Amino acid sequence: MTSSAETDGTGPDIVAETLREARACGLTEEDMQKIELKMKAKYGGLRVRIPKRKKHPSPEQRKAIFDEAISSTESDEDITSRHGISRRSLYNYIKRGGQ
Repeated sequence: MTSSAETDGTGPDIVAETLREARACGLTEEDMQKIELKMKAKYGGLRVRIPKRKKHPSPEQRKAIFDEAISSTESDEDITSRHGISRRSLYNYIKRGGQ
Protein backbone atom coordinates (compact mmCIF):
# COMPACT_ATOMS: atom_id res chain seq x y z
CA MET A 1 0.00 0.00 0.00
CA THR A 2 1.24 3.50 -0.74
CA SER A 3 1.92 6.05 1.95
CA SER A 4 0.15 9.37 2.30
CA ALA A 5 3.49 11.07 1.73
CA GLU A 6 3.27 9.95 -1.90
CA THR A 7 1.40 12.52 -3.89
CA ASP A 8 0.67 13.13 -7.54
CA GLY A 9 1.48 16.80 -7.23
CA THR A 10 -2.05 17.89 -6.32
CA GLY A 11 -2.38 16.59 -2.78
CA PRO A 12 -2.35 13.49 -0.59
CA ASP A 13 -3.32 10.05 -1.85
CA ILE A 14 -6.96 9.93 -0.76
CA VAL A 15 -7.13 6.13 -1.15
CA ALA A 16 -4.21 5.65 1.23
CA GLU A 17 -5.69 8.12 3.71
CA THR A 18 -9.08 6.35 3.60
CA LEU A 19 -7.47 2.96 4.09
CA ARG A 20 -5.47 4.28 7.04
CA GLU A 21 -8.77 5.21 8.68
CA ALA A 22 -10.23 1.80 7.77
CA ARG A 23 -7.28 0.08 9.47
CA ALA A 24 -8.10 1.98 12.66
CA CYS A 25 -11.63 0.57 12.41
CA GLY A 26 -10.34 -3.01 12.21
CA LEU A 27 -10.20 -3.78 8.47
CA THR A 28 -7.64 -6.48 7.66
CA GLU A 29 -4.54 -5.77 5.57
CA GLU A 30 -5.76 -8.18 2.87
CA ASP A 31 -9.14 -6.42 2.63
CA MET A 32 -7.41 -3.04 2.42
CA GLN A 33 -5.16 -4.20 -0.43
CA LYS A 34 -8.19 -5.47 -2.39
CA ILE A 35 -10.01 -2.18 -1.88
CA GLU A 36 -6.93 -0.18 -2.85
CA LEU A 37 -6.53 -2.07 -6.13
CA LYS A 38 -10.21 -1.66 -7.01
CA MET A 39 -10.29 2.05 -6.16
CA LYS A 40 -7.10 2.87 -8.04
CA ALA A 41 -8.26 0.86 -11.08
CA LYS A 42 -11.57 2.73 -11.10
CA TYR A 43 -10.43 6.26 -10.16
CA GLY A 44 -6.69 6.30 -10.80
CA GLY A 45 -5.62 9.42 -12.67
CA LEU A 46 -9.00 11.13 -12.26
CA ARG A 47 -9.62 14.31 -10.34
CA VAL A 48 -12.30 13.44 -7.85
CA ARG A 49 -14.22 16.03 -5.87
CA ILE A 50 -15.25 15.08 -2.35
CA PRO A 51 -17.92 17.46 -1.05
CA LYS A 52 -17.66 18.48 2.59
CA ARG A 53 -21.38 18.34 3.11
CA LYS A 54 -24.58 17.60 1.28
CA LYS A 55 -26.40 20.04 -0.98
CA HIS A 56 -28.50 22.76 0.53
CA PRO A 57 -32.27 22.26 0.38
CA SER A 58 -34.03 23.86 -2.59
CA PRO A 59 -36.41 26.78 -2.02
CA GLU A 60 -39.33 24.35 -2.29
CA GLN A 61 -37.78 22.05 0.31
CA ARG A 62 -37.11 24.96 2.67
CA LYS A 63 -40.72 26.10 2.31
CA ALA A 64 -41.95 22.55 3.04
CA ILE A 65 -39.73 22.35 6.13
CA PHE A 66 -41.01 25.74 7.28
CA ASP A 67 -44.65 24.72 6.77
CA GLU A 68 -44.07 21.49 8.66
CA ALA A 69 -42.33 23.28 11.54
CA ILE A 70 -45.15 25.81 11.88
CA SER A 71 -48.05 23.34 11.65
CA SER A 72 -46.54 20.26 13.29
CA THR A 73 -46.75 19.22 16.91
CA GLU A 74 -43.55 17.19 16.54
CA SER A 75 -40.37 18.18 18.29
CA ASP A 76 -37.66 20.16 16.53
CA GLU A 77 -35.44 17.11 16.83
CA ASP A 78 -37.89 14.95 14.87
CA ILE A 79 -38.18 17.51 12.08
CA THR A 80 -34.43 18.13 11.83
CA SER A 81 -33.55 14.43 11.79
CA ARG A 82 -36.18 13.66 9.13
CA HIS A 83 -34.89 16.41 6.84
CA GLY A 84 -31.19 16.01 7.67
CA ILE A 85 -30.72 19.62 8.80
CA SER A 86 -29.42 21.22 11.97
CA ARG A 87 -31.60 22.91 14.56
CA ARG A 88 -29.98 26.21 13.63
CA SER A 89 -31.00 25.73 9.98
CA LEU A 90 -34.56 24.95 11.06
CA TYR A 91 -34.72 28.15 13.11
CA ASN A 92 -33.28 30.14 10.20
CA TYR A 93 -35.97 28.74 7.86
CA ILE A 94 -38.65 29.67 10.38
CA LYS A 95 -37.16 33.15 10.87
CA ARG A 96 -37.10 33.76 7.09
CA GLY A 97 -40.54 32.29 6.45
CA GLY A 98 -39.21 29.36 4.46
CA GLN A 99 -37.00 31.50 2.22
